[in-house]
Amino acid sequence: MTTCGTLQQWMRQLPENSEIHYDAKNLVGHLSFPVYNGSMDLLHCQRLLAAYEDAVKDPETRVVILWGGADFFSNGIDLNSIHHGYNPAIQAYKNLKAMNRVVQAILETSNKLVLAALQGPAAAGGVMLALAADLRYARDGIVLNPSYVNMGLSGSEYWSILLPSLVGYGRTQQLIYEATPISCRQAVDWGLLHEALNRDPAAFCQEVTRRAEHLARGNIEARLCAKSVLKAPLISAMKEQVRLELEAMKQCCNHAEFEQSRSGFVMKTGSSPLPLAAMECDD
Repeated sequence: MTTCGTLQQWMRQLPENSEIHYDAKNLVGHLSFPVYNGSMDLLHCQRLLAAYEDAVKDPETRVVILWGGADFFSNGIDLNSIHHGYNPAIQAYKNLKAMNRVVQAILETSNKLVLAALQGPAAAGGVMLALAADLRYARDGIVLNPSYVNMGLSGSEYWSILLPSLVGYGRTQQLIYEATPISCRQAVDWGLLHEALNRDPAAFCQEVTRRAEHLARGNIEARLCAKSVLKAPLISAMKEQVRLELEAMKQCCNHAEFEQSRSGFVMKTGSSPLPLAAMECDD
C-alpha cells in the first residue's frame, strides 16, 4: 500500500523486512517510516538514512515529504531494544548517533525542499527529526514533547540549535526543563510547526501532498537558494553543538537516572536492579 493510499506510480521498499517505503509522483517524493510505538532502533535508523539518501538523489523529484507513520511520527530511540541489548549504555549511544545522522542528512539537504507531515504525535528525537525539515505540517490534535529529561537524558539530534532557532532560548529552556507535552496548536503558535491541518487522516495526507506538488511546480531554484541562506547559521553551528550534545549524552547514558528511567519505562516499574554499564564506545 502506498503512502496515504494515493500514490501508484512506483514504489521502492528498502531493505527486506523494512517498514520504510518510498514513492514518487508529480515531482514529489514520499518517504514513510512507520514503526511500532514510534520507537526507532539502530537498524531502523540506518535503513531510514539509506532510504532518505536515495530519496534526495531521485532526479524526478523536487520536494520530499517525511511521513513517519500513521499512528506516530517518531518518538526517537527505541528504549525497549536498548534495555534488552547486550550493553544498554552503548546501545543507547549507538542508537542516538544513528538518529543524529538522519537529522544531519535532512539539515544538510540542499537540492530538495523537505516537508515533515506529522500524522501522529512525536517526542524527543522524533520532534527534532521533524524540526530539521523546511516546512512542518501536523494533523490537528496531535501532541509534541521535545524534551528528553523524563528519560534521564539531556538530549541529542541537534536540539540545541534547532529549538533556539525556532522558539528562542527562553522557550527552549521551558520545553526542555519542564518536559511538558504541548498541543499541536501551541506548537504552531510558538513556531515549531507551520500549520495544523485537517484532523481526518486522509484529508490531511491529501492536503500535504497538494501543497508539496504546488511547491515543486513553481520557482524551485529560488526556494532552494533562499533555503541555503536560512540554513547557513544552523549548518555552521552543527559541528560544535553535536560534539557538546554527545559529550553530555555519553554522561547521561552512564548515569543511574537513565538506567532507572529506562527500566521503569520498559518494565513498568519505578526502578530496576540492573547494573550500569560503562561507556567505552564512540561509534
